[in-house]
Amino acid sequence: MRIVFLGYGEIGATVLAGITAVHETALVVTHPTRFSRLNEPHVGIVAADLELPVLEARHAREEHVVEAVRAARPDVLVSANWRTIIPQHVLEIPALLPLNVHDALLPGYAGFGAVNWAIRNGESRTGLTVHVMDPELDTGPVLWQVTVPIDDDDTATTVQQRLLKEYPGAVLAALERAESGVLPVPQTAEGPSFYHRITEADTRIDWALPTRRLLDLVRAHSDPFVNAWCLSAGRKLYIKRAARPARPHRGTPGLVVRHTDGGATVTCGHSWEPGADGIVLLEVRPEDGPPVSATELLRPGHRLE
Repeated sequence: MRIVFLGYGEIGATVLAGITAVHETALVVTHPTRFSRLNEPHVGIVAADLELPVLEARHAREEHVVEAVRAARPDVLVSANWRTIIPQHVLEIPALLPLNVHDALLPGYAGFGAVNWAIRNGESRTGLTVHVMDPELDTGPVLWQVTVPIDDDDTATTVQQRLLKEYPGAVLAALERAESGVLPVPQTAEGPSFYHRITEADTRIDWALPTRRLLDLVRAHSDPFVNAWCLSAGRKLYIKRAARPARPHRGTPGLVVRHTDGGATVTCGHSWEPGADGIVLLEVRPEDGPPVSATELLRPGHRLE
C-alpha cells in the first residue's frame, strides 16, 4: 500500500523503517529535531538513509503539509509518536484509513505517558493498540493490539524497550488487516481512561505513601524520563534506583533511619497501616551534581521532604 507517515523520535523511526520494508512510503512528515526541546532526530535520519521525501512541521494543519499529503495520494496515513493533533480534514485524505499506534491497551490509558502511568499504578501488563484516528484523541476503532507484560522489577526504560520491539510488527499486522478489508472494532465501553501529560511536579515523592507505591513511582520514572524526586535540605534530590528493605522499617515518613540492604533506608507511609515498610534508596542524584550511591549523601537522622 501507499503510505504517508507522520512520526517523531525513536518510536517513529522504528515504525518507519518497519513499514517501508513492506509498503511504499510516499511521504514522511516529522517534527523539527528540537521540537519541544526533545532533540530527537531519529525519523529524519532513517528517512534520509531510505531516500524518502521528508517534510518538517510542528503541526499537521500547516498548509504545506496538507498540500503535500494530498499530493502523495496515500491509501493509509500512519502516525507513530506524532505529538500534535491531526485535524479532521487531514484524516480524511487517505483512501482507506488514518491509523495511529498508541502505547497502551485502549480504551485504558489513552492520552499521555501511558507507560509511566501504568507502572505508577502497579499494572501487570500494557501493550500497543493500532487504531483508526478520529477527532477525539485515542478513541477510534481498533485494528490490532499487542499485549506486553510488566514485571515487578521492570522500569519504564525496560518496558519501553520491550514495546519498541513490538511496534513494527503491530503496525504491519494492522496494515495487512486494513488491506484485506478487515473492519476495525469500536473500543469497548468498559474501562476507558485518559491521562494527562506528566510534569516534574507530578513526580515529586510523597513520603506518606506506602512502600509499593513509592517503588512503583521510582521505577516508572527511570532514565531517560525525569526521575522521582524529593527535597533534601531544601534542594531537589532525584531518586534513580530504590528497593524494598529486607525487613520492615517504620516510623516518621521521610526519615533516613539507617544504612542497610546496600542503601539508605527511609521510612514511609503511616506506621500503623499495612505496607508501610520503608524504602531503600540505592542511587540518587542531587540537582547540581552527578548520580551517587545514596549512602554517600544521606546519613541516618536526615529528613527528606
